[in-house]
Amino acid sequence: MTSPYSPGTRVWLDDSEQGWVPAEVSSCTKAAADTFTLVVKDENGRETTHTGAGSSLPHLRNPPLLESADDLATLSHLNEPSILHAVQTRYASRKIYTYSGIVLLSVNPFEPVPMYTPDIVQRYRERTKGELEPHLFAIAEDAYAAMTFDGKGQTIIVSGESGSGKTEAAKLVIRFIASPKTAQMNSDKNSFVEGASQVEQQIQATNPILEAFGNAKTTRNDNSSRFGKYIQASIALRSLLWPRLTRVLQLLFDTNRLIVGGRVRTYLLERSRLSYQAKTERNYHIFYQLCAGLPSERLEELGLDTDYSKFHYLNQGGPSTSELSDRDKFLAMRDALGVVGIDAAQQTSIFQLLAALLHLGNVSVTQTRTDAIIEDDDASMLRAIEFLGVDAAEFKRWTIKKQITTRSDKIATALTASQAVGVRDSIARFVYACLFEWLVSAINESLAGRYGDAASRAETYVGVLDIYGFEHFDKASAFPMQAFQLCLLDRLSTLSQFNTYVFKLAQEDYVKEKIQWTFIDFDDNQPTIDLIEGKLGILALLDEESRLPLGSDASLLQKLNAQLDKPANKAVYKMPKFANAAFTVAHYALDVTYQVDGFLEKNRDTVPEEQLNLLTSSSNAFLREVFDVALHRGSAEAADPPSPGGAVSKIPDPGRTSLVGFTGRTASVKKPTLGSIFKGSLGTLMDMLRMTNVHYIRCLKPNQHKTAWEFNSLQVLAQLRAAGVIETIRISTAGYPSRWTFEDFSRRRYYPLINWREGPTLLKREQFKRICVLVLQKTSINKSQFEMGETKIFLRNGVLGTLESARTAKLNAIQFLQTNARRLIAMRKYRHFQRSVVGIQSHWRGLQARRAFKEVQQKAHREAEAAKAKKAAKAAAEREKKKASKEAGRQTPVQSEKAVSENGSPGKIKIRRMFSFGSKERTTLALPKQPSPEPPLIGRRPSKLEAATKRLSRSWHDTDSPPRKSPNRLAPPAAGAPAGSSTSSSDSRFSTPIYEQFMKKPAWNASTSLLH
Repeated sequence: MTSPYSPGTRVWLDDSEQGWVPAEVSSCTKAAADTFTLVVKDENGRETTHTGAGSSLPHLRNPPLLESADDLATLSHLNEPSILHAVQTRYASRKIYTYSGIVLLSVNPFEPVPMYTPDIVQRYRERTKGELEPHLFAIAEDAYAAMTFDGKGQTIIVSGESGSGKTEAAKLVIRFIASPKTAQMNSDKNSFVEGASQVEQQIQATNPILEAFGNAKTTRNDNSSRFGKYIQASIALRSLLWPRLTRVLQLLFDTNRLIVGGRVRTYLLERSRLSYQAKTERNYHIFYQLCAGLPSERLEELGLDTDYSKFHYLNQGGPSTSELSDRDKFLAMRDALGVVGIDAAQQTSIFQLLAALLHLGNVSVTQTRTDAIIEDDDASMLRAIEFLGVDAAEFKRWTIKKQITTRSDKIATALTASQAVGVRDSIARFVYACLFEWLVSAINESLAGRYGDAASRAETYVGVLDIYGFEHFDKASAFPMQAFQLCLLDRLSTLSQFNTYVFKLAQEDYVKEKIQWTFIDFDDNQPTIDLIEGKLGILALLDEESRLPLGSDASLLQKLNAQLDKPANKAVYKMPKFANAAFTVAHYALDVTYQVDGFLEKNRDTVPEEQLNLLTSSSNAFLREVFDVALHRGSAEAADPPSPGGAVSKIPDPGRTSLVGFTGRTASVKKPTLGSIFKGSLGTLMDMLRMTNVHYIRCLKPNQHKTAWEFNSLQVLAQLRAAGVIETIRISTAGYPSRWTFEDFSRRRYYPLINWREGPTLLKREQFKRICVLVLQKTSINKSQFEMGETKIFLRNGVLGTLESARTAKLNAIQFLQTNARRLIAMRKYRHFQRSVVGIQSHWRGLQARRAFKEVQQKAHREAEAAKAKKAAKAAAEREKKKASKEAGRQTPVQSEKAVSENGSPGKIKIRRMFSFGSKERTTLALPKQPSPEPPLIGRRPSKLEAATKRLSRSWHDTDSPPRKSPNRLAPPAAGAPAGSSTSSSDSRFSTPIYEQFMKKPAWNASTSLLH
């Protein structure tokens, strides 16, 4: 046997805190024939050793590509950690919806998310499931598509524990059903109602009404539904509509269907919440909305106050403050009442009844030595009976007393204070339950169409079933709630036919594709259902004991143990070891232990006959109407009136069991127990569901603190197990969980695994089945791990992971070659580009350098010209200055014209001799008429310092003039030639400044002459 656990394989390890943690196989050795020893290292580097075979070894992880798949059914390795990790990964990416086959898993984000705008509604219109991301709207649209295709009724079941978001999910599904079907029909970006027809608006108006009267705040949920709700949206073919009604109902679901009406059925209202709330919990929303929304003058008329602590039915859960949303929700609820046809007068009557119930809860019952008493002037009682319209004396009498009927007489006996309080609370619960039933009836009348014939004209329907979830009760609160939760768990067990439905779908696919398969055994909760609903089950024994005058909780427990504690029920019925007044039932989700204290009283939960007669004969006309609807409509009236044309309804009625039974209006009233009412409702509901195609939405609560985007792995894992998701995956794993059409398997995924020469050719010829066979041969998949159907290939658990690994390896090799080829091409392009860039940069830098050099050269030339001009100007200024000084000072004597001889020889006049420092040549002063560019020094011999300074600065003689051509340096310059215009060829070799300063003779000065 080949082991799938090679070194580097990713696995899951069990963890007590996180449920599962990822790890990696370090080594794998074969210990026996089918036994392997694994050394596994987790993320913290801790190594553990596991030895075993098959399921005893760590669970395999899916490839990274599948770890965040939007459908858990596509996972290669279907196991608990992989399912949990996929849901957690998507939730961390702000994706709250995940498919699990036919089920949609919804994780509560605990904050508003922008996923339900009208644009998104239109995006999911006419799209099949799987085209877009998982969403509630995809399930609703899938139900519509199935209804349109075969005309059969559809039901969407929304379930989960309290606080998981079921109410909001059901509300959004209903809004999607009743929303306009084109974007042009809805211009309101915050509501779906704009552009909807009257019936669609009425369907959406049911939400705020039912939430106000049927929802409450619990420890686990701020808006928990305390009743079951089933809403039908009836659809008619367009060709069957009467012309006069077409305009009213002119809103298409698709090209053929319109909404023509609806129907609401409620189940299992938690009546006990009216008189009792646990700590941190609240009563039904309507009471708080009433106190916060009514004007002060109306509150004064009703005797109400905005301070909730003044009312016993509102202060048991602890201090409760007025929430800002209560007033807004009250206004929305009043508007919704108007939409469904409840006018202002009826609304006023409803508010009076609600005020009467609050005052009734404040009636003080005092215990004396022998009986209980109520003061005649009790303000709360007077207010309550005023609104109820009953006689004060009779009401008081039958609250503190009860009547026992014998064969010959009727005996009135006194009640204790606690018993009287129980009667008072039972009256309040009964009145509220009847009011709730009247509201549902009023809603159904508005949804039945203008002539009440919507059901008879409807061809098919879509139903939404909102099942509220479990609450965890402590021992103190268990007293009034045990019987209720028992029926609740019974209902959920009955509805958990989910696995059978899933397996039925799998079998249908197997038969359709003509593959070989064997029957798969799976867990069934039918023994638990029989234990609760059987002829001698818990509910039957409870009703029997409740009808006995001397029945007690202890005798009930004794009867349960005697009848049910048998070997046949060993797996589902247990007796706790350390509890004398309790029994345990193994439900589908988990084992639940029930305390029998208060079971009989809770199951009876009926109003004394005297009080019932008093209420039904009330002077309050509205209260009498409420009782008439709640007590008699269930069996005295026809389910649906016939249409004007005599048509009979094709839509089955989910039904509702009356709060009391009867044989006619004049017959005596038979008071059923709470268990019989629930059981009757469940039977009708299950019959209804069996006639429809069911779609499932499982809501999950990620944490107990209602913190946004916080995920508790252990809590979610427990919900996945309880919801049947894990069991469904196990059933799927036992068969062929991965199913692909030949085309999808070949074209979209795995054709790269075959030879690259064959693949394109086979694809072009559309030989998809041949490609599937070649892929399985190439990857060496055993024939027992797959089946070829007519149009699909069926793969067992783990095969898809093997194919994904092979595909990933092939793609990695292709990617490696492509990467290196692209690298070489990129390097060549880079080098060419680099050379081009360097050449361009070199040419550009050369051009810039030449431009800069030319600019510098021109600047230097300009500076030289400027300096030369400045120097010439300075020299001219100095000459003028010296000339002026010479004229004003001592003059140098010169020969007169008379003293000059004819041959030009100097006369005998004394001539001042001039000396030139650094030269041995003697010069004479120039004749007066000869121009002198630089007059010689006159008057004194320059000092050594001055001589050195002049020599170093080269400014005491003219260095710009070239040397004379004549070798006789003492000879005067030729006539007409500029001074210093010639030079000796022998001096051209020495051109350094030092040589010129110290060795070169000064140029001939035309203003001087040699002295002999």
